[in-house]
Amino acid sequence: MAYLVQPDYVKYVCSCGQMKPITNLYFCRHCLKIRCGFCICHEVDSHYCANCLENMPSSEARLKKNRCSSCFDCPSCFHTLSTRATMVQPRQDPASGDAKVENKQPKKMYYLSCFNCRWTSRDVGIPDQPVASGGWPERVNPFANRFAQLMEYYKAIAQQEKQEKLDKERKKFAIRGNYITLTDKTGLTGAMARNRAGMPSSESTSSAIANFVTSQATEEVDELPDNYHTREVNLKMITTMPQRLASPEWQAQQVSRLQPIARPLSVKRSQRCRQCDHNLTKPEYNPGSIKFKIELLAFYHVPEVKIISYETIKPGVTSALLLKLTNPTAHEMQIQLIQPNEVPEIEEKEEPKNIEKSLEKSLNLEKDMSWKSVVERKPTLPSAIKVNNPELTFTLAQRDDAAEYDDDSHHDTNDIILWRKSNKLALRLQLTTDESAKAGLPAVAVIALQYTYRNTVPPTSTQPRDHTLYTTVTIDLGIVSQ
Repeated sequence: MAYLVQPDYVKYVCSCGQMKPITNLYFCRHCLKIRCGFCICHEVDSHYCANCLENMPSSEARLKKNRCSSCFDCPSCFHTLSTRATMVQPRQDPASGDAKVENKQPKKMYYLSCFNCRWTSRDVGIPDQPVASGGWPERVNPFANRFAQLMEYYKAIAQQEKQEKLDKERKKFAIRGNYITLTDKTGLTGAMARNRAGMPSSESTSSAIANFVTSQATEEVDELPDNYHTREVNLKMITTMPQRLASPEWQAQQVSRLQPIARPLSVKRSQRCRQCDHNLTKPEYNPGSIKFKIELLAFYHVPEVKIISYETIKPGVTSALLLKLTNPTAHEMQIQLIQPNEVPEIEEKEEPKNIEKSLEKSLNLEKDMSWKSVVERKPTLPSAIKVNNPELTFTLAQRDDAAEYDDDSHHDTNDIILWRKSNKLALRLQLTTDESAKAGLPAVAVIALQYTYRNTVPPTSTQPRDHTLYTTVTIDLGIVSQ
């Protein structure tokens, strides 16, 4: 039963030319093409803490530097810290008597502890807090003001460069009678347009650049202590490189100066097709849910190919290959095996460009489409092993979850079809290996599938629901034997 888990032996050729297992691919039902990780773009839907499952909007997460305010990680071993409670007797006031102290009840205090390495916040002198969450002191970086000035300065430079680029683009489309930008159509000034788009004004940008104070180098450097090279070094008291890089603002050198690290926030992301800009995956907003609103995985739309068994591959010898085809859709599917060179090339349609899109450029809302400049790679498919395709069209029934518990399989008298069971089909194929194939090289067979697909949600009502699609599959059969 080892053939049930083999995602790396059978790979599909994506529309961009990369070869990936079916579990790592997506299927766009608007473009009707297979997409890999390069053919999609990612968008952040929500931020949440993986420990306390607190959900927060993007603006709040940006203010908190993408950190949770109530959950912390251990600065020593990076495990999640737990809040532990302890009863503390109130301190005795010297001016008061002993009777008043006896009447006071013990107070509950909280501190952070790591169950993995036994590190506690008391080890570094952090006082216990009266509340379980939200009351831990925050350290202020002494260079915070300088960091803020640098951020404002570089933001102003980036905004100035964008504005210069937009001015050059406006001059290219200087045509009378047409509204090129939002300011030409509505009569708004440039400052009003920038305010509506949420961008800083030109005056604030120029003032931030003019008032910036550059750093000055100095020759005065503190001298090292006299015993710097002779004193004994205790490695247990010195922090490691991962511990220092975990808090880049402080980079404590001594273990006694380690502070709890605020836990980074996790994100729920949605993925879009780069060509048609439609969603391929979209998760639920609730951080505690693992379900998806949209989940267009290739595993649910493209026929799955698995290896049952195969004979040893030898040069100039015909061997047998047993494959299993599965129809994952809820509709009947017609499948035909063809050679890879018989797959027709379908060019992707590009949207016509018009002058109205310059409105998006004027507000910096145009999406980055630089990926289109990358030439689509055509993979070099091996040709030493040829699959003798039967001139037959196979019919696979729709997926039935209840049929998984049925042990009866229908055996056909055909020499090619071994058995049928629900939406599964086993085939016996013949492989012809070229005599020029060298022993010890990888034995990879390539086959193409022509299958029918019924689109349940077509882009428009005028387009047909049934389509004929193609996909190319590479099958890893080990190495060529002598």
